[in-house]
Amino acid sequence: MTLEASAAPADWDVISPDEVRLRTDLARECFAAGERAGKWRNPILAWPTLTVEVAVGDDDYVALRLQLDDYPTQAPGGRLWDLRTGAPLPTNRWPRGESAERVFRTDWSPSNSDAPYLPCDRTGLATHTNWAADYPSRAWNPSRTIAFYLEEIYGELTEARLPYPGQES
Repeated sequence: MTLEASAAPADWDVISPDEVRLRTDLARECFAAGERAGKWRNPILAWPTLTVEVAVGDDDYVALRLQLDDYPTQAPGGRLWDLRTGAPLPTNRWPRGESAERVFRTDWSPSNSDAPYLPCDRTGLATHTNWAADYPSRAWNPSRTIAFYLEEIYGELTEARLPYPGQES
């Protein structure tokens, strides 16, 4: 695991329990396995946010910025991110394809912090209070890890494409 700008503090007592749990989950084999498989890469932790690139289609990546305060009690809150500008990725550069467009919906996501339309995301759960019960296999709960969230995003982007191949978000 390579976590840029996120070396663990010398004294673990000075960081919050939610950050301790995230750092523990980032060190788990399930997170490392996703990195080795090329599903995600380049995690950068600047508490309480994690920026990570997720594979899109065969050979592209798109960045996600995740809000992780109160992790894992509260689900991660994600949005597509432009690494060059340090700002949300404009909708015209969002991944395309049937599954990707159901998750990153231009009719819903922009008015909801650009959140993915998924039951593992904090915004999706907050706006669809029935999702945890209706989709338990995909919904966030405190026993989940950050790898679960990234697997859900990755699964929706495997058949997607970026509108500008190699755009390097």
